[in-house]
Amino acid sequence: MQLSYKKKMLLNAMVTCSIFFLGNQYCYAEELAEYNLDTMVVTATRTLTEIKKVPASVSVVTAKDIAEHNVTSVKEALQQMPGIYMNQAAETGIQLRGFGSENVLILVDGQQMNTAYNGEVNINNLPVESVERIEVLRGAASSLYGGHAVGGVINIITKEAKEGTKIDTVVSYGSNNTWKKSLQVNSKVNDKWSFGLGYENRKADGYYGNYKSEKPNKKAPQGQYQANLPQLSDGSYIYGSQGERDWEHENYNAHIKYNFDDSKSLKYTYNKTKSEFSYANPQSMIKDANGKPVYSGNVTTQNGDVITIKASGFYGHDNVLERDTHSLVYRDEDNKFTLAAGYVDTKKDGYTSPAVPKDYTDIDWHGAGTYSHHPGKVYSYEFEKAWENVGKHTIVLGGNFKQEEMTQKRYNLRNWHDNGSIVNQFAQDYGKVQNMALFVQDEVQLSEPLTMYLGLRLDHYKKGDGDFWNTNSDFHNTSASETYNELSPKVAFSYQQDCDTNFYVSYGHSFNPPPMYEIYRFYEYSKYWYLPNPELDPETSDTFEIGMKKRLNDKTNIGLTLYHVKTDDKIAAEFVPGETHEGKDVKKYMNFDSETRQGVELEVNHQFDDKFSSYLNYSWQHGVLKTNGNEKNDYEIPKHLLHAGLAYNYDRWNAMLDCQYVSARQKPDSTANEYGAEDAFFVVNTVVNYKLNDKATLQFGINNILDREFYCHEATAGRTYNVGLRYSF
Repeated sequence: MQLSYKKKMLLNAMVTCSIFFLGNQYCYAEELAEYNLDTMVVTATRTLTEIKKVPASVSVVTAKDIAEHNVTSVKEALQQMPGIYMNQAAETGIQLRGFGSENVLILVDGQQMNTAYNGEVNINNLPVESVERIEVLRGAASSLYGGHAVGGVINIITKEAKEGTKIDTVVSYGSNNTWKKSLQVNSKVNDKWSFGLGYENRKADGYYGNYKSEKPNKKAPQGQYQANLPQLSDGSYIYGSQGERDWEHENYNAHIKYNFDDSKSLKYTYNKTKSEFSYANPQSMIKDANGKPVYSGNVTTQNGDVITIKASGFYGHDNVLERDTHSLVYRDEDNKFTLAAGYVDTKKDGYTSPAVPKDYTDIDWHGAGTYSHHPGKVYSYEFEKAWENVGKHTIVLGGNFKQEEMTQKRYNLRNWHDNGSIVNQFAQDYGKVQNMALFVQDEVQLSEPLTMYLGLRLDHYKKGDGDFWNTNSDFHNTSASETYNELSPKVAFSYQQDCDTNFYVSYGHSFNPPPMYEIYRFYEYSKYWYLPNPELDPETSDTFEIGMKKRLNDKTNIGLTLYHVKTDDKIAAEFVPGETHEGKDVKKYMNFDSETRQGVELEVNHQFDDKFSSYLNYSWQHGVLKTNGNEKNDYEIPKHLLHAGLAYNYDRWNAMLDCQYVSARQKPDSTANEYGAEDAFFVVNTVVNYKLNDKATLQFGINNILDREFYCHEATAGRTYNVGLRYSF
């Protein structure tokens, strides 16, 4: 029987990874995607618990992993973990069990990073060198954490001084003029005071990945220009690119901590993020008789088709983000009590677009444009109290209040590259939501091997009054407030068969209110309008999970997890049948029937000897959408995720090899290996480190060693290199 191309690729990937796993070794580290069953974590239960006893699937990445594996971003640090898919295109996001970041709660020192605007998190903005550890909890956690914690929780914990003063510096350079520069200072002044200061800058010139295409224009006359152009499966022709996507992320962080005594402390943390990305050096595949690039006109292709291109198609956006995050946390370790307050002020978050005249034929337009800007504010307050070993019970009680505000403003600009050159404001969407919650969890030791976890959270969610106006369309509308009450229960059992074997089963209910972007958005496109939908209901999900964690021997740990998630009132953007606005169709975010996701996750970690170690994890995932009684597969979720890695540590050397296979994220009959495709891919990466002395380490890395060409909708970067130096004192 003949194997399909995709099955062959998966088979080849598994065979290759198995050779890496069982043969001569390098890796992405001894602890990256670590499954050390004795590691202590706090995210899963809000109490310090060994991984092997937690009734959930949990992974940990440490600062040591990040340093040893030349990890350049938080996204890279996460991608080797089970169930996580990282889009390989430039500056894109991640999935956890098929859920995007709007359905995954992302915390930094307990402060929510999910934005008020759309609930998502650009993980690229988070500074990686300030990270002490990252705990990833897969599965429903709304009973403890509320909204967003549907697919799981990513909890990032930053560095603190243990003793004395430590200074860590990193500088690295790589392909596409990619730089990372970091300086982190942490100092324990005395028994009372400690502080930390940090700066991190990452930037790159990018590469050509976002191409432009056009379908044949049957009404156009014969073209003034001729060109041999790549043709896509839908008949359209690629004629150029908006340019190289250059980006820069700059981060400042500081904290100060006062210890009242050995148990009680007060810590203030500040973080400032500035991010920009834009497109530079647009590229046209069409040339005139003199070899000069052409950006406008009719073009006759090699097949006799005529396409019409416009200069406006070569322009991208200028994107900007500026955010301040503040948190104040009081802890009493002896009494297991925490009180926290947080404030996130998103001062800038938006993009500018050019208003290129129809008759403009070049790519140097610096005139009028528009600026879409959605600043937001998040206020949060939380308390938590734990009582440990109360008879057979460990009880956690807590509550929080959160308020999110969003104002999306749209302006006309004199110069589209300058978001300060405002002529006037022509539209605004405003909304506010509040959420108050109480939660409780009881960990009950039913018998020596069996522990039961009972959790319950009550959320009181209120959508505030909305206000939307647009002077261009003479539109002004408001929406009334609405409230919801939702109970999110969770029950789990952990059974420790022996010192090396643990089984668990759990059920959790999740409640995820729609982000304000989906409720209040009002925007005009060339062929349709996005209109607000204040009647949008929250999504609710039920997650069932069963798992096993086992230490086979002193050198090998394995883990196996099966899960099933059903989401009701699934939110998606669709055209509204029969509804129009100013002569155009209307699109809204609306609630539909449901989505079902299920999957299997397997982890194996093995230490061959004191020099060689390895890991392998595999995830099978499947999603089905149900709309108006009709079912269809959710092809955006990769069905297969395979990671494997090997490490060699000896004397001054540390070498790592990592391989990754991801299956296609598109319909089986869709064309692969072309722009717009979501290709299956298999990549191999490596890092080699040499310790010059106790303070300095040289690092060298190659991503995509085999230089595989594939598309994650956009083109990917191909083989890239980087070299770096770490110095600590």
